Amino acid sequence: MKIRDGFLATLKAVSFLASNGLLIWFFPAVFLTLALSFGAFSIIDIVVDFADRIYADKFGEPSWVACEQGLIALDCLEQMFRAVGSYMLSVVVWLGLFWLKIKLMKYLVLIFLGPVMAILSELTEQKMTGIVRPFSLSHFILDIFRGVKTALLYFCVELFLGLFLLVLGVIAGVMFPVLLPFIAPLELLLAFILGAFFYGAASMDYVWEREGAGAVESVCKAFKFRSLAVGLGSIFAVLMAIPIVNFTLAPIFGPALTAVAATLVLKSGRKLR
Repeated sequence: MKIRDGFLATLKAVSFLASNGLLIWFFPAVFLTLALSFGAFSIIDIVVDFADRIYADKFGEPSWVACEQGLIALDCLEQMFRAVGSYMLSVVVWLGLFWLKIKLMKYLVLIFLGPVMAILSELTEQKMTGIVRPFSLSHFILDIFRGVKTALLYFCVELFLGLFLLVLGVIAGVMFPVLLPFIAPLELLLAFILGAFFYGAASMDYVWEREGAGAVESVCKAFKFRSLAVGLGSIFAVLMAIPIVNFTLAPIFGPALTAVAATLVLKSGRKLR
Protein backbone atom coordinates (compact mmCIF):
# COMPACT_ATOMS: atom_id res chain seq x y z
CA MET A 1 0.00 0.00 0.00
CA LYS A 2 1.29 3.45 -0.94
CA ILE A 3 0.73 7.00 0.29
CA ARG A 4 -1.71 7.49 -2.59
CA ASP A 5 -3.92 4.65 -1.33
CA GLY A 6 -4.37 6.30 2.05
CA PHE A 7 -4.97 9.72 0.51
CA LEU A 8 -7.60 8.40 -1.93
CA ALA A 9 -9.29 6.43 0.85
CA THR A 10 -9.67 9.66 2.84
CA LEU A 11 -11.37 11.32 -0.13
CA LYS A 12 -13.60 8.28 -0.58
CA ALA A 13 -14.56 8.47 3.10
CA VAL A 14 -16.63 11.60 2.41
CA SER A 15 -18.96 9.84 -0.04
CA PHE A 16 -19.04 6.72 2.16
CA LEU A 17 -20.22 8.75 5.16
CA ALA A 18 -22.87 10.47 3.06
CA SER A 19 -24.20 7.36 1.31
CA ASN A 20 -24.42 5.31 4.52
CA GLY A 21 -26.13 7.90 6.71
CA LEU A 22 -23.09 8.41 8.93
CA LEU A 23 -22.80 12.18 8.57
CA ILE A 24 -24.71 12.51 11.84
CA TRP A 25 -21.49 11.55 13.62
CA PHE A 26 -20.08 14.96 12.77
CA PHE A 27 -22.41 16.44 15.40
CA PRO A 28 -20.73 14.83 18.43
CA ALA A 29 -17.43 16.02 16.96
CA VAL A 30 -18.85 19.56 16.77
CA PHE A 31 -19.85 19.58 20.43
CA LEU A 32 -16.60 17.99 21.57
CA THR A 33 -14.58 20.46 19.51
CA LEU A 34 -16.46 23.43 20.96
CA ALA A 35 -15.99 22.08 24.48
CA LEU A 36 -12.31 21.42 23.84
CA SER A 37 -11.66 24.88 22.41
CA PHE A 38 -13.67 26.61 25.14
CA GLY A 39 -11.86 24.65 27.83
CA ALA A 40 -8.43 25.37 26.36
CA PHE A 41 -9.07 29.11 26.04
CA SER A 42 -10.54 29.21 29.56
CA ILE A 43 -7.39 27.60 30.95
CA ILE A 44 -5.25 30.08 29.02
CA ASP A 45 -7.23 33.02 30.48
CA ILE A 46 -6.88 31.61 34.01
CA VAL A 47 -3.11 31.25 33.64
CA VAL A 48 -2.80 34.77 32.16
CA ASP A 49 -4.78 36.22 35.09
CA PHE A 50 -2.56 34.29 37.50
CA ALA A 51 0.58 35.70 35.84
CA ASP A 52 -0.93 39.22 36.06
CA ARG A 53 -1.54 38.80 39.80
CA ILE A 54 2.04 37.65 40.36
CA TYR A 55 3.31 40.66 38.39
CA ALA A 56 1.09 43.02 40.37
CA ASP A 57 2.24 41.54 43.69
CA LYS A 58 5.87 41.98 42.65
CA PHE A 59 5.76 45.43 41.04
CA GLY A 60 2.39 46.83 42.10
CA GLU A 61 -0.70 47.75 40.10
CA PRO A 62 -0.17 50.43 37.43
CA SER A 63 -1.67 53.77 38.54
CA TRP A 64 -2.18 56.87 36.41
CA VAL A 65 -2.75 59.24 39.34
CA ALA A 66 0.80 60.60 39.02
CA CYS A 67 0.18 61.49 35.39
CA GLU A 68 -3.30 62.95 35.96
CA GLN A 69 -2.16 65.20 38.78
CA GLY A 70 0.87 66.47 36.88
CA LEU A 71 3.36 65.16 39.43
CA ILE A 72 6.99 64.31 38.78
CA ALA A 73 7.51 63.06 35.23
CA LEU A 74 9.63 60.14 36.40
CA ASP A 75 6.72 58.85 38.50
CA CYS A 76 4.45 59.00 35.49
CA LEU A 77 7.10 57.29 33.34
CA GLU A 78 7.47 54.55 35.96
CA GLN A 79 3.75 53.84 35.84
CA MET A 80 3.86 53.71 32.05
CA PHE A 81 6.65 51.13 32.11
CA ARG A 82 4.75 49.16 34.75
CA ALA A 83 1.62 49.13 32.61
CA VAL A 84 3.55 48.16 29.47
CA GLY A 85 5.32 45.38 31.41
CA SER A 86 2.00 44.00 32.65
CA TYR A 87 0.55 44.08 29.14
CA MET A 88 3.61 42.47 27.53
CA LEU A 89 3.65 39.71 30.16
CA SER A 90 0.02 38.93 29.40
CA VAL A 91 0.71 38.86 25.66
CA VAL A 92 3.77 36.62 25.99
CA VAL A 93 2.03 34.17 28.34
CA TRP A 94 -1.10 34.06 26.16
CA LEU A 95 0.87 33.51 22.93
CA GLY A 96 3.09 30.90 24.58
CA LEU A 97 0.12 28.92 25.89
CA PHE A 98 -1.72 29.31 22.58
CA TRP A 99 1.33 27.92 20.74
CA LEU A 100 1.43 25.02 23.20
CA LYS A 101 -2.30 24.44 22.64
CA ILE A 102 -1.75 24.29 18.87
CA LYS A 103 1.12 21.84 19.31
CA LEU A 104 -0.89 19.59 21.65
CA MET A 105 -4.18 20.02 19.83
CA LYS A 106 -3.79 17.07 17.51
CA TYR A 107 -3.25 14.69 20.40
CA LEU A 108 -6.03 16.28 22.43
CA VAL A 109 -8.23 15.68 19.38
CA LEU A 110 -7.17 12.02 19.19
CA ILE A 111 -7.83 11.58 22.92
CA PHE A 112 -11.14 13.41 23.29
CA LEU A 113 -12.56 12.44 19.90
CA GLY A 114 -11.36 8.85 20.28
CA PRO A 115 -14.90 7.60 21.08
CA VAL A 116 -16.24 9.09 17.84
CA MET A 117 -13.38 7.55 15.84
CA ALA A 118 -13.91 4.15 17.48
CA ILE A 119 -17.65 4.13 16.75
CA LEU A 120 -17.22 5.32 13.15
CA SER A 121 -14.51 2.76 12.51
CA GLU A 122 -16.72 -0.07 13.77
CA LEU A 123 -19.81 1.18 11.90
CA THR A 124 -17.81 1.40 8.70
CA GLU A 125 -16.62 -2.18 9.12
CA GLN A 126 -20.21 -3.31 9.74
CA LYS A 127 -21.36 -1.60 6.55
CA MET A 128 -18.57 -3.27 4.57
CA THR A 129 -18.77 -6.79 6.02
CA GLY A 130 -22.40 -7.00 7.14
CA ILE A 131 -21.22 -8.38 10.48
CA VAL A 132 -22.88 -6.58 13.39
CA ARG A 133 -21.06 -6.84 16.68
CA PRO A 134 -23.22 -6.66 19.82
CA PHE A 135 -22.62 -3.45 21.75
CA SER A 136 -20.60 -3.89 24.92
CA LEU A 137 -20.16 -0.94 27.25
CA SER A 138 -17.11 -2.47 28.87
CA HIS A 139 -15.50 -3.11 25.48
CA PHE A 140 -16.35 0.43 24.37
CA ILE A 141 -14.69 1.87 27.50
CA LEU A 142 -11.63 -0.31 26.87
CA ASP A 143 -11.51 1.04 23.29
CA ILE A 144 -11.48 4.58 24.67
CA PHE A 145 -8.68 3.86 27.13
CA ARG A 146 -6.67 2.11 24.44
CA GLY A 147 -7.12 5.13 22.18
CA VAL A 148 -5.84 7.39 24.96
CA LYS A 149 -2.83 5.17 25.60
CA THR A 150 -2.06 4.95 21.89
CA ALA A 151 -2.29 8.74 21.48
CA LEU A 152 0.04 9.28 24.47
CA LEU A 153 2.48 6.70 23.14
CA TYR A 154 2.56 8.30 19.69
CA PHE A 155 2.93 11.73 21.30
CA CYS A 156 6.04 10.57 23.17
CA VAL A 157 7.51 8.91 20.08
CA GLU A 158 6.81 11.94 17.85
CA LEU A 159 8.21 14.32 20.49
CA PHE A 160 11.41 12.26 20.72
CA LEU A 161 11.80 12.04 16.94
CA GLY A 162 10.99 15.75 16.53
CA LEU A 163 13.62 16.76 19.08
CA PHE A 164 16.12 14.39 17.48
CA LEU A 165 15.54 15.96 14.06
CA LEU A 166 15.78 19.46 15.54
CA VAL A 167 19.11 18.71 17.24
CA LEU A 168 20.38 17.03 14.09
CA GLY A 169 19.34 20.06 12.03
CA VAL A 170 21.05 22.48 14.43
CA ILE A 171 24.28 20.46 14.40
CA ALA A 172 24.22 20.22 10.60
CA GLY A 173 23.54 23.96 10.35
CA VAL A 174 26.46 24.82 12.65
CA MET A 175 28.86 22.49 10.86
CA PHE A 176 27.69 23.36 7.34
CA PRO A 177 26.10 26.86 7.37
CA VAL A 178 25.75 26.77 3.58
CA LEU A 179 23.09 24.06 4.01
CA LEU A 180 20.82 26.17 6.25
CA PRO A 181 18.51 27.28 3.39
CA PHE A 182 17.87 23.59 2.67
CA ILE A 183 17.77 22.31 6.26
CA ALA A 184 14.84 24.48 7.41
CA PRO A 185 12.39 23.39 4.64
CA LEU A 186 13.53 19.79 5.08
CA GLU A 187 12.83 19.96 8.82
CA LEU A 188 9.32 21.29 8.13
CA LEU A 189 8.66 18.56 5.57
CA LEU A 190 9.85 15.82 7.93
CA ALA A 191 7.75 17.27 10.77
CA PHE A 192 4.68 17.21 8.52
CA ILE A 193 5.35 13.60 7.47
CA LEU A 194 5.76 12.57 11.11
CA GLY A 195 2.49 14.25 12.06
CA ALA A 196 0.63 12.63 9.16
CA PHE A 197 2.08 9.23 10.02
CA PHE A 198 0.93 9.31 13.63
CA TYR A 199 -2.56 10.51 12.65
CA GLY A 200 -2.87 7.62 10.23
CA ALA A 201 -1.37 5.11 12.66
CA ALA A 202 -3.82 6.10 15.39
CA SER A 203 -6.78 5.64 13.04
CA MET A 204 -5.58 2.20 11.91
CA ASP A 205 -5.24 1.08 15.53
CA TYR A 206 -9.04 0.79 15.90
CA VAL A 207 -9.18 -1.80 13.11
CA TRP A 208 -6.24 -3.82 14.37
CA GLU A 209 -7.58 -3.75 17.91
CA ARG A 210 -10.80 -5.43 16.73
CA GLU A 211 -8.68 -8.04 15.01
CA GLY A 212 -7.00 -8.89 18.32
CA ALA A 213 -3.71 -7.05 17.85
CA GLY A 214 -2.09 -5.83 21.04
CA ALA A 215 -0.84 -2.28 21.46
CA VAL A 216 2.79 -3.17 20.66
CA GLU A 217 1.78 -5.26 17.65
CA SER A 218 -0.39 -2.40 16.39
CA VAL A 219 2.54 0.02 16.61
CA CYS A 220 4.77 -2.44 14.74
CA LYS A 221 2.13 -2.80 12.02
CA ALA A 222 1.87 0.98 11.71
CA PHE A 223 5.61 1.25 11.07
CA LYS A 224 5.44 -1.67 8.64
CA PHE A 225 2.75 0.11 6.62
CA ARG A 226 4.20 3.59 7.18
CA SER A 227 3.46 4.82 3.64
CA LEU A 228 -0.21 3.99 4.07
CA ALA A 229 -0.27 5.68 7.47
CA VAL A 230 1.21 8.87 6.00
CA GLY A 231 -1.37 8.85 3.21
CA LEU A 232 -4.24 8.32 5.66
CA GLY A 233 -3.13 11.13 7.92
CA SER A 234 -2.03 13.62 5.26
CA ILE A 235 -5.35 15.49 4.90
CA PHE A 236 -5.80 15.55 8.68
CA ALA A 237 -2.23 16.92 9.03
CA VAL A 238 -2.87 19.63 6.43
CA LEU A 239 -6.03 20.75 8.22
CA MET A 240 -4.22 20.82 11.57
CA ALA A 241 -1.43 22.93 10.06
CA ILE A 242 -3.77 25.75 8.96
CA PRO A 243 -4.23 28.53 11.56
CA ILE A 244 -7.78 28.85 12.97
CA VAL A 245 -8.85 25.78 10.99
CA ASN A 246 -6.69 23.64 13.29
CA PHE A 247 -8.93 24.24 16.30
CA THR A 248 -12.27 24.76 14.52
CA LEU A 249 -12.95 22.66 11.41
CA ALA A 250 -10.01 20.22 11.57
CA PRO A 251 -11.14 18.42 14.77
CA ILE A 252 -14.64 18.08 13.34
CA PHE A 253 -13.77 16.59 9.96
CA GLY A 254 -10.26 15.17 10.39
CA PRO A 255 -10.88 12.36 12.93
CA ALA A 256 -14.09 11.12 11.27
CA LEU A 257 -12.63 11.03 7.76
CA THR A 258 -9.38 9.41 8.88
CA ALA A 259 -11.11 6.72 10.97
CA VAL A 260 -13.45 5.79 8.11
CA ALA A 261 -10.64 5.89 5.53
CA ALA A 262 -8.43 3.61 7.61
CA THR A 263 -11.23 1.05 7.90
CA LEU A 264 -12.03 1.24 4.19
CA VAL A 265 -8.47 0.65 3.05
CA LEU A 266 -7.57 -1.98 5.67
CA LYS A 267 -10.70 -4.09 5.33
CA SER A 268 -10.56 -4.00 1.54
CA GLY A 269 -6.83 -4.77 1.36
CA ARG A 270 -6.51 -8.49 2.02
CA LYS A 271 -2.75 -8.47 2.06
CA LEU A 272 -2.74 -6.12 5.05
CA ARG A 273 -4.57 -8.57 7.33
